[in-house]
Amino acid sequence: MHQHASDICRALRDWRIHARLGQAEIAECLGVTQSQVSRWESGRDLPRPHNVDAIRRLIWGADADPLQALTHFVEQSSQHLLLIDMHHAIIARSRPLRDTPNPLERFEWVLDPERNPAFAPAWRRFVAILEQPSGAVGLTVTLPFVHDGEPWCATLAMVVYSVAGMRICLAEPRFAPCERPGDIRFEETRIAADAPDRHRLSLWQA
Repeated sequence: MHQHASDICRALRDWRIHARLGQAEIAECLGVTQSQVSRWESGRDLPRPHNVDAIRRLIWGADADPLQALTHFVEQSSQHLLLIDMHHAIIARSRPLRDTPNPLERFEWVLDPERNPAFAPAWRRFVAILEQPSGAVGLTVTLPFVHDGEPWCATLAMVVYSVAGMRICLAEPRFAPCERPGDIRFEETRIAADAPDRHRLSLWQA
């Protein structure tokens, strides 16, 4: 039960951060105080069984399997989202990324480590995190490239965490023209249940 409650706390924090919600908003939904949500997310306190059930319903719905619910969320989203499993396979795409043509098809080579060696270090780090994770990990890759002689920038924001015993990555790829080529950047944000704050590390800037 202790481990189950800890997993729920991590899932709550991951879900809240991705949903861009504050702790006060979550507290209002759950009928608790903001400080109680803070203690759960930091690992200073664990929710009681009735709180665990309420958190599960908030994140995944009353009856839905967590992975199934997340897959449904991605598939129905109007954002540019991908759901990637621990074998690096895309298991769900949002509506804009299922349309033809779509930006992912157009710029697929940019995020291919074999066709674009500049992306290879970021890809290797992503694979390593899927294989040996520690808490929830946010990754942001900023990758400049040239298309039809014009400077562009790819931004890939990823959150890697556990859902139903599996390592899952929720990714948001963005491609946009820019005024001039910028730097390659790779940032990692680690979110641990026993740490009150996020820990951000810029692994490299080239």
